[in-house]
Amino acid sequence: MSNLAQRLLTAAIAAPILIAAIAWSNPIAVQLIVLGAAALGLGEWMRMTLPDASGADRAFAIGTGVALSVVQVGLWTTPMVAPMAEAAAVIACFLWFLFRYGTIEAVARHIAFVVVGWCYVLLVLYLAHLKLRPDGGAWILLALTMAWGSDTGAYFAGRFLGPRFPRQLYPAVSPKKTVVGAIGGLVAGWIFAAVAKLWYGRYFGLELSWIDTFALAIPANILGQTGDLAESLIKRSVGVKDSGALLPGHGGMLDRIDALLFVAPWVYAYARWILGSL
Repeated sequence: MSNLAQRLLTAAIAAPILIAAIAWSNPIAVQLIVLGAAALGLGEWMRMTLPDASGADRAFAIGTGVALSVVQVGLWTTPMVAPMAEAAAVIACFLWFLFRYGTIEAVARHIAFVVVGWCYVLLVLYLAHLKLRPDGGAWILLALTMAWGSDTGAYFAGRFLGPRFPRQLYPAVSPKKTVVGAIGGLVAGWIFAAVAKLWYGRYFGLELSWIDTFALAIPANILGQTGDLAESLIKRSVGVKDSGALLPGHGGMLDRIDALLFVAPWVYAYARWILGSL
């Protein structure tokens, strides 16, 4: 089966489940999916960046990260709980390695990768925070539409126009990405945002102006493409091709949500501070 066929099959299976969860008024389904994605992403990150750490060290890093995720999702609206949970997790990380450091020369690197992994992977939690808005389902769909629509546009532009315009975008980090693919992603990102304005506004109550579509889609596209490159940078630095093999045609969980990790906080910020929120 070709890579494109695997991508389409994976999307056909996952999309109905995800859409049903988003459409449900109760946020629990979205929260559970996001927490699952965070847990899988943390597992992939720790395996990639801490190959020489013990199983107990990686289990601690993943387990503490999942606990931090649960607190941040479940108590997000409670003042100061999220930053205090982050402080507790960081302190716990230092104490863990203080009393079972293993190879002392590797301690600083291990602590750094654990804490950065929490900061990076848990950006996906902003999707769960969006769901707390009355129109949160529409905002989640918008974030997914822009991130994955841009990725789809870049994929097809690079595949069909790349041979004619082969200039590479950032060969040191991702040799297969081309400038024409990046432009295709930028155009597709705005087109999908425009479709979202018309469709989600009609069926999900999302009210966006045409200015909003540009103001949301252009930064989201830039962030999404840099998020993709950022994960490629990490994978190249640690010598792996994919973060995992969970999703046929896509690689691991991080390979699927790398753009979304940078897009979701931007969409949340726009929804909350530009258009207003609870």
